[in-house]
Amino acid sequence: MGIAALDGLDITELPSPPQGALAVVHACGQDDMDAERLGDLVEQVPALSVELLRLANSAYFGFSREVTSISHAVGLIGRKGLKNIALCIAMKSSLRPDQMPAFPIAEFWESALRRGVCGRVLADKANLEKDTGFTTGLLQDFGLLVMFYLSPQIIPEWDRLSALNPDSRYELEQQLFGTTHDYVGHELAVAWGLPDELVQTIAYHHKEPEQLATESSIQLHKLALCVDWMAAAFTAENHHQAIKQSRKLLSEYYGMSTDAANELMNQVSDGMLETASAFGIDVAEQTSFESLVGESHLYLVQENLDFQQMNWHLEQSLEERDRIADELNRELDLAREVQRSLLPAASSELGKIFGLNLSAKAVSGDFYDYYRLANGKIAFCIADVSGKGMNAAILMAKASTLFHCIGKSIHDPSRLLSILNHEILETSIHGMFVTMVAGVFDPETRKLKISNAGHLPPVIMRGTNFDAEYPAEAPPLGVIGDIDFPLLEITLEQHKQLYLYTDGLFEAWLGEGQRLERDGMLKLFGRCAMVKPQQRLQHLVKDIRDRGGWFDDDLTVLLLES
Repeated sequence: MGIAALDGLDITELPSPPQGALAVVHACGQDDMDAERLGDLVEQVPALSVELLRLANSAYFGFSREVTSISHAVGLIGRKGLKNIALCIAMKSSLRPDQMPAFPIAEFWESALRRGVCGRVLADKANLEKDTGFTTGLLQDFGLLVMFYLSPQIIPEWDRLSALNPDSRYELEQQLFGTTHDYVGHELAVAWGLPDELVQTIAYHHKEPEQLATESSIQLHKLALCVDWMAAAFTAENHHQAIKQSRKLLSEYYGMSTDAANELMNQVSDGMLETASAFGIDVAEQTSFESLVGESHLYLVQENLDFQQMNWHLEQSLEERDRIADELNRELDLAREVQRSLLPAASSELGKIFGLNLSAKAVSGDFYDYYRLANGKIAFCIADVSGKGMNAAILMAKASTLFHCIGKSIHDPSRLLSILNHEILETSIHGMFVTMVAGVFDPETRKLKISNAGHLPPVIMRGTNFDAEYPAEAPPLGVIGDIDFPLLEITLEQHKQLYLYTDGLFEAWLGEGQRLERDGMLKLFGRCAMVKPQQRLQHLVKDIRDRGGWFDDDLTVLLLES
């Protein structure tokens, strides 16, 4: 199931936390609920009761004597503490490992726990309660877990996502899923009735704090942003960048010095194992923050090489660049010559057919061909390969060669396109295709057979006037196998001309931001009708340029005179 648009998704299809735990969360927000009544609610949720007692007796809270009853635990921990514990347990229980067997869910919860620990140690600086900071950090990226749940085919991308800093990860999420964890998390938080401040923090922690309504929401936003980068200092491939950004945010939001920021992040690595044990989350061996700082310093040393050595490297790189550029230009010259050799020579115009090809780059993805068959008829084609550059040029060379060789024995354009389609589909790069019009013309009878595979419509002109056009009735070559390409048979009457063209002509610029398009192209054909056929195609190009126009795509035109 895709999640590019969550608005139309049935909420029953989404993971749901235990309702008993959510009931405790909601009850904690009611002023008339005392510890005894809250205790009664907690006791109705066995999993929450067990976790609450275990947490109350853990080093996480550090109470001086053993807590043996739920009501006692609720009284000691307090309404806000209970709400945050219930929230954490509810969210953690909403997606079990057996629901996502291919996903490293333990790694996700370790990352989430690290953000929670970051939030807890930063809470004092943010004038927030420690439990609130912990819950904010733990749950702010919960939407990402749900995204993988809804799109399991993207699970292999987890390693790449988890190694990025928050900004890069956010961009990659958009590319992979068509949405981001803050949007999905917000939708879930609203559907589950989570507290408003937590809903806002989940929704806006990657946006500007000015969009938030209250001062406490803004403080939670700042904490969540810092937490994201602090946690990334331990997990991102580029530790140096994440540490640098963490220090910058801690200084900007909380006036913390570099030493103070380092001490804060030292507390994160120290507190991970203790907090993981309290919340029953398995974590791997933790890297100390001091070792990460050491790696960062080494990175700086490596970046600050001796200036003369850097200059020497630069000079060597420039020389290497020039050498590679010369080699590349020689290769492009050779590729250009190869492409030119695939086009009919100017001397082979056969008196009836004329062609023009102008490349937007060093090599072209357009081509045309024509030649006389043994029976005196003329075979011809025009084609446009998707894309530009070398990939398009290679596919162009293949398609051109296939047409030139196979077309000499297969004189039925429809059958010829079917054969070419099969050959191109078998070996083409995914996403690339060829539009083509293939035809056979009999100069004696003026009978014309053409077949169009997804190309722009051939146009017939009678002198200066438009006569007819024939849109494609089949897709391009290399898209669908085992498909028919309809054959069109017409008579090219005397004083009529057949124009075949690529989108380089159709989309030519006329100046002032206007394209030539169909109407302008037909007028252009009409204006040039009196020019001799041998010069007419060059005159088409000159006419556009004389009017201040230009071309930004490969341009190919084929003219067949009756």
